[in-house]
Amino acid sequence: MSYQALARKYRPETFDQVVGQTHVTGTLRAALRKEKLSHAYLFSGPRGCGKTTVARLLAKAINCLENRQGDPCGTCETCMAIARGNYLDVLEIDAASNTGVDNIRELRDMAQYSPSEGSSRVFIIDEVHMLSKGAFNALLKILEEPPARVFFFFATTEPNKIPRTILSRCQRFDFRLLSRDELAGRLNEIATAEGVTLEDTGLRLLVSLAEGSVRDGLSLLDQVVAGADGVIDEAAVVAAFGLVRSELFIELNEAIVTRDSARALRLVADLADGGQSLEAFARGVVANFRNLMILKIDPDLAPMVDLPPDQVETLSGQAGQFQEQDLLALIDRSSRHFEKIHRSTQPRILLEASLVEYCRFESRVLLADLARRLEALGADATGGGLGGGGVARDARGPVPKVPTPKAPARGASARPARTGATPDLTAADAAVPGWTGLIDQLMKQNPRLGSCLMNGLPRLAEDGTRLTVSFTEDKKFQVTSIAAECSTIEKQINALWGRRIKVELVLGKQGQANEVKEEIRQEVAPTHREELDKACKQDKSLGDLVDMMGGQPLPDSERERWDPPSK
Repeated sequence: MSYQALARKYRPETFDQVVGQTHVTGTLRAALRKEKLSHAYLFSGPRGCGKTTVARLLAKAINCLENRQGDPCGTCETCMAIARGNYLDVLEIDAASNTGVDNIRELRDMAQYSPSEGSSRVFIIDEVHMLSKGAFNALLKILEEPPARVFFFFATTEPNKIPRTILSRCQRFDFRLLSRDELAGRLNEIATAEGVTLEDTGLRLLVSLAEGSVRDGLSLLDQVVAGADGVIDEAAVVAAFGLVRSELFIELNEAIVTRDSARALRLVADLADGGQSLEAFARGVVANFRNLMILKIDPDLAPMVDLPPDQVETLSGQAGQFQEQDLLALIDRSSRHFEKIHRSTQPRILLEASLVEYCRFESRVLLADLARRLEALGADATGGGLGGGGVARDARGPVPKVPTPKAPARGASARPARTGATPDLTAADAAVPGWTGLIDQLMKQNPRLGSCLMNGLPRLAEDGTRLTVSFTEDKKFQVTSIAAECSTIEKQINALWGRRIKVELVLGKQGQANEVKEEIRQEVAPTHREELDKACKQDKSLGDLVDMMGGQPLPDSERERWDPPSK
């Protein structure tokens, strides 16, 4: 008894039967109708999306005895012989096992002969990127001067490995993975033809596992059909591939929300006792946090979550128990944990440790969010500072009622903005009023000039017409580099202070230089810690709250992810 795999049995026989690649098949059919075919084509794209299938269809269409407006008939002797793989004028080569220059030289010699059966000779080279450098050089000559009625069709998953000299002589078509709907439709169609009932839950899981690849989807369906009893649902797919039930991730979320580490550990024990893959569960944890994030951002994005409707509804409720920044951090952590578990010889221990960490995860509260939260509570505050006694609750726990803090906007300097012509005085302005504001503006418009000027000690003449900036001898190179740009400094002074002042740069002793420079840096470019400390000094209630919560500035890696984009 012989059995033909579904991927071979239902291989497309015409361009119309190719799913999801109309941008390729439409162009090729038009070229066939107009008889404007190139002598070389490169089909690139992910695995199992139809590259070799389209190459064979194109070979059929070129040699078909009854070509129908660019489509092979699929029924003539030539089409059937090409489908069986025994047509002499269509040669298919696997470059992975024929990588040498001698193989390509043999092919080149064959190309010199006229077609023996059909009108054209076609060479299909699969995984062409596997050819050696010498083989590519041997192939290049024949691509430069191809014999009449000889065509080369190349298929590859890694076009970046193909020399540009080869790429420039080919017409390239990029194939894509199928969408969920396209792949689901194809699997449903084939299951019906096989007399199998494919339930929505089973179809959803098969589509998810196939990840857009038609061939992978059909291979998975083939395996499930062999073990199923006419009906394929989620349970059948889970049993066939030893998958982790999606309900376990909902239970994990409940353990995280209730901070129940023991419950999470029992999940791992059940998985291990059942012989299920702990690595697959760790991978699923990452997808679970991703699903929560999507539903937290917008419940209308539910179609992006690959789960049954009832589970999506449950996840939507659980998503409300998390903050967006928490889920971003959990995705980052779980991804790193999965990589470690994947490489570890003790995956269970690492998985248990990671789940305990999730259950004890501390919520990230951004100062901007905290300020908005406190502002909403400010109207109900019953006393100043933290002694008011009123307490409200949010999704993550109690929040004390305090007066609204005047926290600075995130990403902005804690220094008040200067809008008038007269500059404000700051700690660093003892020598020259508005000096810090001048440095600040120069840092924004000309960072090199601003950073050099920051090293100087300013002195303003009594009549206010001349500004002298003194530098120590070791700054001679910097002074020389900006000496010709005094006019730029003068223009900025005029725009900022509203008066003309002559600027002079000099070298000499500078007793207060380091102190002044540090004060300017704290004003112009404060660290995250300095920003937080200054905000807390300006508002005592905010400082008390940060002390109580043990608030710390976020690391730059997390801050970059959560800071709002600049407008």
